[in-house]
Amino acid sequence: MPQWKIVSCGVPMMMQAGEKEATDERTETPHATEAASLLRLSKDLFAEHFNRRHFVIEHGLSGHPLFALPRLIQLARDTAETRPSDLYYDAGVTDLNEKWGTSPSAFPVDETIRRIDTAGAFIILKRAEHDAAYAKLLDGCMSDLLQVSGRELQRKMRRKEVIIFVTSPKRITTYHIDSETNFLLQVQGRKEISIFSKYDREVLPESEIERFWAVDTNAAVYKPQFQSHADVVTLKPGNGVHIPVNAPHWVQNGDNISVSVSMNYHSYDSEWAHLYSVNYYLRNKLGINPTPPFQSAALDALKRPIGALVTKVRDLRYGPVRKR
Repeated sequence: MPQWKIVSCGVPMMMQAGEKEATDERTETPHATEAASLLRLSKDLFAEHFNRRHFVIEHGLSGHPLFALPRLIQLARDTAETRPSDLYYDAGVTDLNEKWGTSPSAFPVDETIRRIDTAGAFIILKRAEHDAAYAKLLDGCMSDLLQVSGRELQRKMRRKEVIIFVTSPKRITTYHIDSETNFLLQVQGRKEISIFSKYDREVLPESEIERFWAVDTNAAVYKPQFQSHADVVTLKPGNGVHIPVNAPHWVQNGDNISVSVSMNYHSYDSEWAHLYSVNYYLRNKLGINPTPPFQSAALDALKRPIGALVTKVRDLRYGPVRKR
């Protein structure tokens, strides 16, 4: 396992060393009431860093009964029965570059959660908002977000989602990047998340971003020689972190069972997929080193309709790279 340094938890880099970790322990915080805010964000920090750089947030979900293990077992069983494609779980993964789906658990998901203390498992329950109770929490979190962001952000939210992660002690979550705008909230246990800048091309070359958006959600490759480029954020009950689109990250769980929840949304803006898909094919089919997106307005204008067509044809032929 790589060695890491603990740096500032998503706050501006001039913060003092003593401010590296969010200070609000609140391990016994009762679940939020109807009137209480579920998310607590700094308006200034949001304006400065949203979808550009990670930053720490606070929340009121610690101790909420919806995230107790018996309730999560029920949710996992329902998901397996009615929406199996919204369920992922594995066991025994120790390589940060291991691809999703290569180490299945030996047990059904409900039994895996029952054995979570010793199973070496990582469980993802996607689209939990199909359950009305979780949908209500999602609405509350998004309402709090819009209070800080302004209502104009709502127009960009194509699909809002609740994803719940249940993790065995000492497990890793492998290195990856995401296409959704993510607020990861820690509900139970402690873990360390290494987050890299989405703009660091030593860590994340253009070719990996292109492949991610065009053909392969496993495209990002962990490079241990650049671990020192990461900010390492300590997540504990009552805090969380905003992870921008395309920001690489991986997680080391502590010596405890971890439950965390992602309140996220997928954007209407398909520009990333369209522009990076064109560049993927220019690089890999024509041998051209393309200009990255958002550096030339004229080239982007030319690529957008081509990328939209390429994406549509690819999806019809092979199925979508990721859920819409």
